[in-house]
Amino acid sequence: MRFKRLGLIGVMTLALATQALAQAWPTKPVRLVVPFPAGGSTDVVGRVIAQELSLRLGQSVVVDNRGGASGTIGSETVARMPPDGYTLLLSNVGSQGVGPSLFATVKYDAVKDFTHIAMIGTFPNVMIAHPSVPAKNVSDFVALAKKSPGKLNYATSGNGSTNHFMGELLKFYAGIDMVHVPYKGSGPALTDVIGKQIEYMFDSMPSAAQHIKSGAVMALAVSGAERVPAYPNVPTFKESGFANIVISNWFGISAPANTPQEVVQRINTEMKVILAKPDIIARLEVLGLTAQAQTPEQFARFVAADVESWRSAVKNTGIKAD
Repeated sequence: MRFKRLGLIGVMTLALATQALAQAWPTKPVRLVVPFPAGGSTDVVGRVIAQELSLRLGQSVVVDNRGGASGTIGSETVARMPPDGYTLLLSNVGSQGVGPSLFATVKYDAVKDFTHIAMIGTFPNVMIAHPSVPAKNVSDFVALAKKSPGKLNYATSGNGSTNHFMGELLKFYAGIDMVHVPYKGSGPALTDVIGKQIEYMFDSMPSAAQHIKSGAVMALAVSGAERVPAYPNVPTFKESGFANIVISNWFGISAPANTPQEVVQRINTEMKVILAKPDIIARLEVLGLTAQAQTPEQFARFVAADVESWRSAVKNTGIKAD
């Protein structure tokens, strides 16, 4: 009985300590790992959310860019951290869905090794080009590619990204040959497209949006089922003759597995407030992103379903990382 009492006391002490930690949280700055380099869509959205969370939590939320391997390096970093609420991940379709499905070297389970806390929103990809290129739409691009097999290059944010996947899908369905040029993030790739070092790119709307608006790049088509309201003149791939190219991306807030439920609920509650703010909704819409608040349970189910969807897609298409 004495040992049972000691065991019970130990369990109660641990529970009380965990509760005290959660109630006091946060007592110091929180790190938000953005698993892509600065300048890309993940970074842009991460900084918007970090600024708002800082105000809501009363502690600095510091963005930590850990790019590489389509977000899987930064995600692995978070998966190995203590589940104390002080290291969060700007999770996304690349780091949790496509990357783990393509790379044999990924050392984490996208579902089991994380506590998925809050959805931020969904957004499409976009095919962009330098304004000087002769192909002003997808049909012109396909015709040009067929005239010059293997001569056209396209940039993406990296191997295993949804942008890479979209480029390979266009190759498959259009029956064309073009060369994939992977970068270590959208930022560096965009710089080269704007500088005409490479003419075409598949990117996400949040990172390309400001450059489309400024005229620095030209948008040929978006991957969503419908046009983006903020960019009504840009057609979908479906409208461009490729009904099978419909890709939706997402961003969310995740943390290491077993993060205290009190911390999870606090972050989720604050994210719902943030995503309901008219100015935030407007800022995200300009980036081509539709805000979508969910409970932790809903978001966890969403991620699990998305992981399975991408596993099936990779298996069925045979697409491999370069």
